[in-house]
Amino acid sequence: MKNNLYNVSQIELTYKPKVKASERPVIKCMEDVYGIFMQCWDKGKIELIEEFKMIVLDKGSAVLGVINISSGGMDSVIVDHRIVVTAAILAKASGVILAHNHPSSRLFPSERDIALTKTIKKAAASLNVAVVDHLIVTESGYYSFANKGLL
Repeated sequence: MKNNLYNVSQIELTYKPKVKASERPVIKCMEDVYGIFMQCWDKGKIELIEEFKMIVLDKGSAVLGVINISSGGMDSVIVDHRIVVTAAILAKASGVILAHNHPSSRLFPSERDIALTKTIKKAAASLNVAVVDHLIVTESGYYSFANKGLL
């Protein structure tokens, strides 16, 4: 009888970019970021379901991609900071820009939003990944944590 002690799963780390480096948009201002997020947000859900997304950036602030981290209910979303950091590492990101929507269209952070941002920032910094900003987005605009001194 064979011992299954060494029957384990293989884990692979892969990165498969679909956009050439020369064709990636470069972030110059937060309006660029808001535009990219709004292009990726399902307009039928933005005022219904709270979602959390992330833009991953290279060292030159070029966008490597947008990642859907989680989807929640009408007034909250659960975000595991380990998933955020793992996604950033797998994408070879030097920086990340976080975003979530408020279906209520209220453009200010809750205490929970602020605490989550701090947790993610600390976890990312331990792996040399910068949290560049965290946006709260709605159809009518955005709130920038960095612009308000909350990063």
